[in-house]
Amino acid sequence: MNSRTELEQRTSTANLIDVSFVLPCLNEALTLETCIKKAKTAISNLGLRGEIVVADNGSNDGSQALAESLGARVVDVPIRGYGAALIWGINAALGTYVVMGDADDSYDFREAVAMVKQLEAGYDLVVGTRLNGTILPGAMPWKNRYLGTPVLTAVVNRLYQSKFSDVNCGMRAFSKRAFQRLQMESPGMEFASEMLVKAAMLGLKITEVPITLHPDGRDRPPHLRPWSDGWRHLKYILLFAPKVIYWVPGSFLLSFGLILAVMLNLSPGGEAVYVGTFRFNDHWIVVSALSCLLGYELLLTGLLAHLYTLTHRIQRRSPRMDWLVNVVSIEKILLFSLVMVGIGIGIELSVLRSWFAAEFGPLYAIRPAITGMVLILMGAQTLFSGLFYAVLCDRYRFTKH
Repeated sequence: MNSRTELEQRTSTANLIDVSFVLPCLNEALTLETCIKKAKTAISNLGLRGEIVVADNGSNDGSQALAESLGARVVDVPIRGYGAALIWGINAALGTYVVMGDADDSYDFREAVAMVKQLEAGYDLVVGTRLNGTILPGAMPWKNRYLGTPVLTAVVNRLYQSKFSDVNCGMRAFSKRAFQRLQMESPGMEFASEMLVKAAMLGLKITEVPITLHPDGRDRPPHLRPWSDGWRHLKYILLFAPKVIYWVPGSFLLSFGLILAVMLNLSPGGEAVYVGTFRFNDHWIVVSALSCLLGYELLLTGLLAHLYTLTHRIQRRSPRMDWLVNVVSIEKILLFSLVMVGIGIGIELSVLRSWFAAEFGPLYAIRPAITGMVLILMGAQTLFSGLFYAVLCDRYRFTKH
């Protein structure tokens, strides 16, 4: 059979599928049959045309043959990881709607009926919530229930103005079209956080449905690693929040450094500056320099990280970034850099003139000397960051609306 015929058959089949249940699988032969039967019941209760996709991550316990014998379609995933299995499985799914859930029987796929009905009502993403649902005894470790999940949920809601109650729930339903907009990348457990962060940033229509979490049916420990997986979740959540990581600390450091530099340079000859009874001497100009350089670098890096995120990670336009890209060109950045460097060089030359005037004798000009150095370095930072900014701006102008 040639590739064209295969594509035509696949397209024809896709037109017959309303909902796909995608189950990531790694040696789940013990529970897979139960999960597939519950998914079939859900499809029947929905009255929709459905399929079950088992995204196999390299099982060696016969899970693949078992799934096929039960009428599921097996997708072999060559990359290990929870996220990788789901990305491959969902991309291969033919349904207009997709339900994802673990193959360990911890989720009852019959509860997905209410989730799919919410999709039919117009929602893009429906997240199961165990914390607002039912958690059966032994189903969730205490550190996940009372520490990990509530903390990560609070962080996501705080940073992205969302209203999730359970960001770690593994049973979700969404439209295939919405999933394609998310451009998912994470191969590991942080897939769960990436989905919700991107969905919140893209403004997808999201709701939650209470579900029941059951003790899994495995006869072995789960693949989860609570502490390392929790850190990977938190790290990914913070990567998309430049305000917290870069802009807030950067603004504080730069403001503090500039105020301190102005205060000290009002007495460039080395006299102490007092604020109340607190004394600032020459050593504080070093603190000022460090604060200015670090704060300015954080702000520039935050801007570039945010622009990169918009152009490469979520393909989204921002009104503020539209304005910035239209107003701030590489030519203006170059001019600003040259002005900053020029002012810094001018300050250094004034120090040299004072030294010459003193006939190369003792000179108390550490404050202006370091201030000039800081301006020169900040000008160089602006120039080289501006070159990367210009590259990202070209990409941003062609980003999808």
